[in-house]
Amino acid sequence: MSHPRLSLQTKYSSAENAKALFDPNASFTLIYWDVASVGASARDMLSLGKVQWKDRHPTDEEWGGGKLPTPFGVMPVLEVHSSDGKTIPLTESIAVDLFLAKRFHLLGDNEWEEATIKGFYSNIHYLRERSFMTVTWTHSSLRKIALDNFIGKTLPQFIADHEFHLRENGSNGHYVGDKISLADIHLSNIIDHFSYLPSGDVMRGLFNESDLLCKVKTKVDAHPEIAAWRASAPWNTLARATVKVYECTAPPSEE
Repeated sequence: MSHPRLSLQTKYSSAENAKALFDPNASFTLIYWDVASVGASARDMLSLGKVQWKDRHPTDEEWGGGKLPTPFGVMPVLEVHSSDGKTIPLTESIAVDLFLAKRFHLLGDNEWEEATIKGFYSNIHYLRERSFMTVTWTHSSLRKIALDNFIGKTLPQFIADHEFHLRENGSNGHYVGDKISLADIHLSNIIDHFSYLPSGDVMRGLFNESDLLCKVKTKVDAHPEIAAWRASAPWNTLARATVKVYECTAPPSEE
């Protein structure tokens, strides 16, 4: 089913669009499935930013009937609603996350910190993409081999790499400097993501063996606004729905 295309151009000028995106009184709508996945970090940041926002989950009729315009036929789409009535759409989870991180001052204090945080974010993001490509959405007969390789090689290497960089920053529970950043938030959500999978107990166990990665997660999860969001009924509903979505990805021997 094809979807009507949503243009990223608006009837406003580039300068007007940019002003609307950073309107201090803007509100937000995140359009995404009723699961955590690539919407999780955006939701954390919207909560941390203490702004007005809502989670819009398209109905099966909207999506299956091709009634929801999107730029590329995929979600998430973030709508920024300025106080003077403009609605500016943004798309692609990476672009949405980076925009929110900039808006809510989660990219450090200078250009070096910003570039470094983005580098960590990219590497963390790619861990989930590797899992999607090689383990989650692969032929059922190959899932056990792919999962064993991911648990035995890919994930331990990731943990070792990130422990190195966290030690280099003083083992203080942050990737860069001494305050929460996009990289910290994304790591916390990636750990959650792997916990939701059928082999989540094993994967979470590997993360739990790393005091340094757990320290980052603990600090993120304890942030007052993020903690309040994660204690809410909507967050818990998303977590349960995510587990349900990935139930079908277990290796044959575990089904």
